[in-house]
Amino acid sequence: MPTNLQLPLLYDLPILVVGIGFMLILLASLEIGYRVGLARRKQLKDGEAGGGGVVLTSMFALLGLILAFTYGFTVNRYNERRVAVIIEANALGTAFLRAGLVPDEKAATLRAAILDYARTRVVDEDEWATRDGAKSYFRRTLEAQSRLWPLTEEIIRGGRIDPIEATLVNSINEVIDQHTIRFATNKDRLPSPVFWMLILIASASISVAGYNAGLGSFISRWRMSALTFVLAVVMLLIIDFDRPRRGLIRVSQEPLEWAIQGMEPLPNQSP
Repeated sequence: MPTNLQLPLLYDLPILVVGIGFMLILLASLEIGYRVGLARRKQLKDGEAGGGGVVLTSMFALLGLILAFTYGFTVNRYNERRVAVIIEANALGTAFLRAGLVPDEKAATLRAAILDYARTRVVDEDEWATRDGAKSYFRRTLEAQSRLWPLTEEIIRGGRIDPIEATLVNSINEVIDQHTIRFATNKDRLPSPVFWMLILIASASISVAGYNAGLGSFISRWRMSALTFVLAVVMLLIIDFDRPRRGLIRVSQEPLEWAIQGMEPLPNQSP
């Protein structure tokens, strides 16, 4: 499925708007179920009649299972994005150090190119939050990356590759590969049918709970509202873990920032 069909609204809207949307859906489901139950209370005076209690218990059990599944899925994807940043920071630092071991005047140019590329790998949250900003970021980082391999070829060209040059080639390869890994982890998200199924089951469960309350001609508004609020918060947390570009939960860029600090020359040193 194309990535632009993967829950686009939920990924682009502000997180508060998404949370309010979840609450409205669940509260509307509760109210509709309650009103239908009130209308049917003459035919079914007990919420347990017709297997109502069994159905409600089973639906909430299924809802808990789906919540646990989707929550675990999105947390794992978040951890993959976090680990990818750490691995890339280590790869950049290693390539920078190995470039300094090569006895070639072009090694300094390569080290400067690695440093420039590393700086582009730190994601600016304001830029990353929009689609146009994300496209601009990728253009800039790919342009910096395109300099690495030609400079490496210039260093090893003209003779037999010695062990130091071989390790440098491997390091540059790994640096380039990490771009693909980070890009893939940011695109790997919760499949949209799974989340819409979660919305459907949550709405249906709340609706049945309201229906049973309607059959009894009484509903505890604050208790049912508290339940819908908790469900909305959990679903919001699932979406927030699954939104790498914007939201409250973000992958720390500190490993890359530390790696860059290690590459930058001290104030009394030349690059």
